[in-house]
Amino acid sequence: MSAPPVLDDDFLPTEPEGRLTRAELRGDVPAALRLAAILTVVGLPLGALWALLAPDVHVVALPGSGTGSPAGEADHAFDAVAIHLLMVAAFGVIAGAVAWRRRHRRGPVMLVALVVGALVGAVLAGRVGALFAWASSPVPVLVDPAALGTSGVPGAPVPAVLTSLPPSPGPWWIALVAGLGAALTYVLAAIVDGHEDMGREEPA
Repeated sequence: MSAPPVLDDDFLPTEPEGRLTRAELRGDVPAALRLAAILTVVGLPLGALWALLAPDVHVVALPGSGTGSPAGEADHAFDAVAIHLLMVAAFGVIAGAVAWRRRHRRGPVMLVALVVGALVGAVLAGRVGALFAWASSPVPVLVDPAALGTSGVPGAPVPAVLTSLPPSPGPWWIALVAGLGAALTYVLAAIVDGHEDMGREEPA
């Protein structure tokens, strides 16, 4: 009578480590939707904060000579866009770090919700910021036309009207920086963690 075959454990099929089951992925959906909704809502105060910090661009209207801007005012338009860019980039990085802290929900579902929520929140921040941005009322002033680069005798002030243009958050694609920052933060944290299951823990 022949002996039963001996099975070598090294050749037995094993379940891949770190792979999530369908039940786990379905369980991540509610938490991922909540995260995306929270990030979207955060775009509201983010846009209001930008509108508070962004500088206005002052314009001087001369009688019969068009308009002009004092020295350095043209840079304020760039400053407003730069502030918006830095704010949405920081928003994305912070969102990625917060999502990574949810150890029992780490995975692709949370990553997708993170990127979508950061993008929508950043777009909403730009829209709200442009809505809340305001310009000051016109003020009568005396200016030197030579300081505005227009024709005139230096040192001879003339009556003019000083107004300000509301700042602009820039093009819509700046919101992509938030999604990119969120995704990079989450992926880099997973790489540094080094575990195939991303250090995922069972929910309490």
